[in-house]
Amino acid sequence: MRARQKKAASPKRTQEQMPIAQGYSFISPVRGLVLNENLSIAGPGGAEVLDNFICTQTGIKVRGGTSRHIPLGAQVRSIFTYTSGVFETAFAATSTSVFDITASAAVTPTAIFTGQTNGDWATQQFGTAGGDFLYAVNGADSARLFDGTTWVAVTAVSSPAITGIATTSLVHVFSFANRLFFVEKNSMNVWYLPVDSIGGAAVKFPLAGVFKRGGKMLYGATWSLDAGDGLDDKCVFVSDQGEVAIYEGTNPSSAADWRLAGVYNVTKPLGPKAVMSAGGDLLIATQSGLVPISAAINRDAAALEMAAVSQAITPLWQDKSLTLDAGNWEIQKWPSQNIMIVSQPGDRESACLIANLQTGAWSRFTGVNVQALGFFNGSAVFGGLDGNIYTFEKGGSDNSMPYTCVYLGKAEGMGVPGVQKTVAQMRATFRAKTSISPNVGANVNYDLSVFQPPNAETDSGSGSVWGSSLWGAAKWGGTVTTRTQDFWASIGRTGYAIAPQVQLTFGSVVKPNVELVGVDATFHVGALVT
Repeated sequence: MRARQKKAASPKRTQEQMPIAQGYSFISPVRGLVLNENLSIAGPGGAEVLDNFICTQTGIKVRGGTSRHIPLGAQVRSIFTYTSGVFETAFAATSTSVFDITASAAVTPTAIFTGQTNGDWATQQFGTAGGDFLYAVNGADSARLFDGTTWVAVTAVSSPAITGIATTSLVHVFSFANRLFFVEKNSMNVWYLPVDSIGGAAVKFPLAGVFKRGGKMLYGATWSLDAGDGLDDKCVFVSDQGEVAIYEGTNPSSAADWRLAGVYNVTKPLGPKAVMSAGGDLLIATQSGLVPISAAINRDAAALEMAAVSQAITPLWQDKSLTLDAGNWEIQKWPSQNIMIVSQPGDRESACLIANLQTGAWSRFTGVNVQALGFFNGSAVFGGLDGNIYTFEKGGSDNSMPYTCVYLGKAEGMGVPGVQKTVAQMRATFRAKTSISPNVGANVNYDLSVFQPPNAETDSGSGSVWGSSLWGAAKWGGTVTTRTQDFWASIGRTGYAIAPQVQLTFGSVVKPNVELVGVDATFHVGALVT
């Protein structure tokens, strides 16, 4: 009789054989918008979409709202400011009139002067022993001079007067070495006045023999190598064809004290107001990017985009510069907010570009149809197509309309590249003292679509209401101090490359104070993608 064989015991399913959830952290996009990297090898800390956020050194914070400052009744063409001591006056121009916009108002004020034929004024403040003055020229009407009280039309017989050229032909004004310089429209001529003078006989300085590409003079600027006025300052002339002439010295009338240092090429500039001093450099907005003048003297024009401050957003920048009204871009520095604003008139998304002045990280403001930029009373302002002047970073809505902040991060392999992963949950962590109801989700496999936005946060809020948002986000009560707030969301999406997406919508009276710290995810690993 054969011995009965003992049936082998089936192996027990051990804990190690059970699917184990793994964790991964997406750091807040401190690098800002990064659009010049291959999608499959993008580094952490970047974003594919970053709308209505401002990049900081530690994360991204939501922008404040915009509030109507004053209505002008027609499209705003330019904004400029006069400052003398603690006295500050702001002005804005439409196509026919100039208004004092210093005080906020609900109705259109009476124009200071009207009957003009061009609202694109270029201005320069200039100080002499006689006081502080603001010059304004537009290439069509007589130049205007403001002394703090009165605007004077400057002609050959006014007081003060400019002789040698009709001031109706002056389209740009700037100062260098205690002189006022003017650009003659549709020409290669620059005119300058005597030292420390607001009037007198203008002297022509032709640049036709210096610039070889043709076109016309666009603007001039001072390149200060030490971030201040000094003997190392250089005078920069820029043509509309992208030629840059740099002069050293202080007296254009003296061969011994005025020397051409060099002529360099950039791509076409984006407007006479699309230039900004930054430390010891001069940034010029061109079709290839926001280029430092220091790079232009060392590189071929074709290679300048690699040295551009806007390198991270090169595809977006170049697309917009070729399709929009690329002759009227402006740059406005806002030191207290540590940002600069780059307008893009005509953008169908009503967007402008924002960059952190320290890190160079970029984002966008959307829903703001910026036609002209200005700065006064410590705030950046803009004029829109609708004939209103608005103030940035004021309140928690866009003139009583809600706005949505959107962050779509870079797709990452989450430590296991090429492998299918099912994301179970995501957690967005904020530092905030504002009531928020974020939507938290995930995009898979390089999908760049933006989900439906959440409802606007319109009050301070109270209690905890879960399941009220698109992805099950919670609503926390408002706080009076900044604190850490976590928001979990169930995801249930599968892919080999995962990108976090976070949205917040605001429509409140109070300016939001919210910073995204990061996004964490739990996931299960599947099979290798074949």
